[in-house]
Amino acid sequence: MKIDNDLSRILMVFLALTTSTLLSCIPTNEDVPVTDNEAEITGRPPPLVVNTSTPLLLNEPTGAEEASAVTSTRASVENTACFVCHANYMSEFLTDSHARADIGCVNCHGQSSAHRNDENNITAPETIYSADRINPFCRSCHKAHDVSPEKVVARWAKQSRNKTNLNRIVCTDCHGDHRMKIRTVIWDKKSGKLLRTNRGD
Repeated sequence: MKIDNDLSRILMVFLALTTSTLLSCIPTNEDVPVTDNEAEITGRPPPLVVNTSTPLLLNEPTGAEEASAVTSTRASVENTACFVCHANYMSEFLTDSHARADIGCVNCHGQSSAHRNDENNITAPETIYSADRINPFCRSCHKAHDVSPEKVVARWAKQSRNKTNLNRIVCTDCHGDHRMKIRTVIWDKKSGKLLRTNRGD
């Protein structure tokens, strides 16, 4: 019973405040604005006066806002569907630099509609890359490497010390961190067959 009384009081106070606020915004006489003195006497704020003869100007975009608008590409917009689950790739250099060139996730991994719509997360993307397929795929667009072999090896040594065989270096060892840190689902990257889930399937 006490709760009902408290709720009733709160509701009455809310209605009183809302009503007085709404009434204070209604001009009493459009031709005669309320002065500051009258507002003090009545205890109500003066009515809102909108000059409709001058246009409302929006703030001009800053340089940074203009730059971000320019870099919004079709790919960067489409990638947002992937970032719902793969948020770790939003700020990744490889993903970002490709999106700026209008190359999105679907350009490499296919539309993958079944993958994106699978709430159980057991459907593989249309295209996934085993280590032996990464370099040939990257080279289909990037015909030549633009740095010396010494720099390639130095970068590899810094990024991928765990690889002891230089012949096993792949493009994504140095370019971006394009791997899932924690995998809840494992697929065979050649066949797309589901191998394991975090549920033990």
